[in-house]
Amino acid sequence: MWARNAQYQEYLVGEYQIPVYSNVIYFHPNAGRNDPGGYTYTWNGYEHTNRYKVIRLIEIEGQAILERQAPGLLPFTPLMKPPTDMDSEQWVQACIDATRATPVDQQTQADLLYALYLFGSIVYNPQTFKRRIPEELMQESKGYQLMLRETTIEHIIALLEQQFHTETVRALTPMLQNIDDLERLKELLLVAPRVSNIETFTQKLID
Repeated sequence: MWARNAQYQEYLVGEYQIPVYSNVIYFHPNAGRNDPGGYTYTWNGYEHTNRYKVIRLIEIEGQAILERQAPGLLPFTPLMKPPTDMDSEQWVQACIDATRATPVDQQTQADLLYALYLFGSIVYNPQTFKRRIPEELMQESKGYQLMLRETTIEHIIALLEQQFHTETVRALTPMLQNIDDLERLKELLLVAPRVSNIETFTQKLID
């Protein structure tokens, strides 16, 4: 990490001649335990020191962040330190409840819940969130819709490759990726296993 950080800092200072305040954020509880926050080397009387601030989410008191109701921080709270009287299941539920109670519009709440699910899955089983966050609450999230779109395209391609030549199917991938309408992709997903040849599917695709 120290070498990568040094590269970033030196590039920014050299390119823009501005002060650089560098922070390294560790998401996983086991990450960054031994990161000293910099390094120093000396050589023939010369010395170079590179420093950065280490932030380990697990060392932040998560309850204090929940109480602040700062929308931008809520998705990271499952990765923070829970209260001593809560087990992991209770803590996840507390993070979800706080996110749902935050006074934001419906679109923003959908984005927050989806981000909570994504970041929380770094540590917890994704099903832990899926069981607690109804799908309809996340459906308006742009990130969630993008995930569904990409997954649907992958399933279409997989179904077609089971029946036809891979190269021929791959040639259709750009056309599928240009479809933004999720409902249209769902229709094609139903069609994919039923067509007798790739030409028929191609015609369905361009209709």
